[in-house]
Amino acid sequence: MSDLSNARPSSLEALRERVRFDLECLNYPARPWVRTQPGEEDVLDCAIVGGGQYGQSLAFGLMRERVQRVVVFDANPPGLAGPWLTFARMIMLRTPKDLTGPDLGIGSLSFRAWYEAQHGTAGWEQLFRISRPDWQGYLNWHREVTGIDVRPATRVTRITPIGTSRFEIEVSTADGSVQRFKTKTVVLATGAEGSGARVKPPIFDGISSDRHAHTNDLIDFSTLKGARVGILGAGASSFDNASAALEAGAASADLCFRRPQLPLSNPRRWMEFAGYLAHYPELSDAERWHYMKRLYDISQPPPEPTFKKATSFPGFRLRPATPWLSLRERHGAVVAETPQGDLEFDFVIAGTGIVVDLQRRPELSAISPHIALWGDRFQPMPGQEDTRLAKFPYLDRFGAFTAKDPATAPWASRIFAIFRGATLSLGPSSASNSNIRYTAPRIVSGITRQLFLEDAAATRAEFDLQAHHELTPEAVSAAGGR
Repeated sequence: MSDLSNARPSSLEALRERVRFDLECLNYPARPWVRTQPGEEDVLDCAIVGGGQYGQSLAFGLMRERVQRVVVFDANPPGLAGPWLTFARMIMLRTPKDLTGPDLGIGSLSFRAWYEAQHGTAGWEQLFRISRPDWQGYLNWHREVTGIDVRPATRVTRITPIGTSRFEIEVSTADGSVQRFKTKTVVLATGAEGSGARVKPPIFDGISSDRHAHTNDLIDFSTLKGARVGILGAGASSFDNASAALEAGAASADLCFRRPQLPLSNPRRWMEFAGYLAHYPELSDAERWHYMKRLYDISQPPPEPTFKKATSFPGFRLRPATPWLSLRERHGAVVAETPQGDLEFDFVIAGTGIVVDLQRRPELSAISPHIALWGDRFQPMPGQEDTRLAKFPYLDRFGAFTAKDPATAPWASRIFAIFRGATLSLGPSSASNSNIRYTAPRIVSGITRQLFLEDAAATRAEFDLQAHHELTPEAVSAAGGR
């Protein structure tokens, strides 16, 4: 085997030059093609809501397809798009280190290229999985070198259809001002909560706000030193929060859940093969429902490294068959009533997940009543009903909304979604980084399809009117006179 070490960029500056060269080599066709209608010089071709790993991957994909007027709006401060340095608390990503996606098939833009440019091939070989800070650092670098237009600290507060094919995007900025943009298409790349909201059981309602949180909240764990922490739920984020609390000096962390035992199987790893990831959206409605219903029924264990880390702390306790029936405050503590008796904590955390419900997204209030859900389109077999899945939006094969009534919402197919609620239509892992490689090009294709078909008549007229000369009359005349 030949030694390729000298061919690999050994610094980020050298890698940047390699990226520039690779993009030049792949710059065909280079001509911008999306038309601007008279009076629409300020109208965007696509507004992407959410600047995390999917938002920036889609912006880059559209750039490569020569769609020029694309803006990404992200609510987080600069450099903090996505959950990685905010509420995510895992020590490393749950996916293999060699995942690809934001690079869109360009090796010099891959995480591996970025990592090796700083740590060498030996560093890459020694790496087990990607840390959260490294993944955030890679995404920030990717955003910079690709040159996509990301507007940080801009929160989209309302999306309103205009006519049949345009939208107004209302955005609030860090200084409190409100800006409005018009756009031809929209992408909702808003992550786990973008299609609904955090779930916190009503039993938390009567507890002082300084004594409880959700796993997706920003928690100052340093304030929990010496505290007894109770966590409701057995998902991976519950284990992550238990570890974070114990690392910060909490006296104990009790992880309580309803099931008689922790789930052991994780079929999502089985799903990580090209055929499934790429073509799940082509399955029948019944087959897609079967997969998602099965995953919801069996739940999912934490990854082994996450489990091992939490259970390595002496103060960690796993409490199966221990649902919380009620919560109350007593003598400065929070008492959880359970079938196993009362448990007393100083701070409680709801690891109870996210619900998919478009009606709970205020920015979608003008849109959500018109969007078709799976409950509108599919009737499962007896015994396979699931009210949770019935609320998922029913997306087309490009990830676009479909209308309950096309006559009243002809614009629906111009809004694309890649968030938690997209997973029933596009695949269980479609909204995660393990599937960017397949899902991002699918959505990009749907957007460019809409933009091209909108101008199909003008494109044909241009084709018919142009002369398309390959040769000049003078050249032909001169050749004939020899």
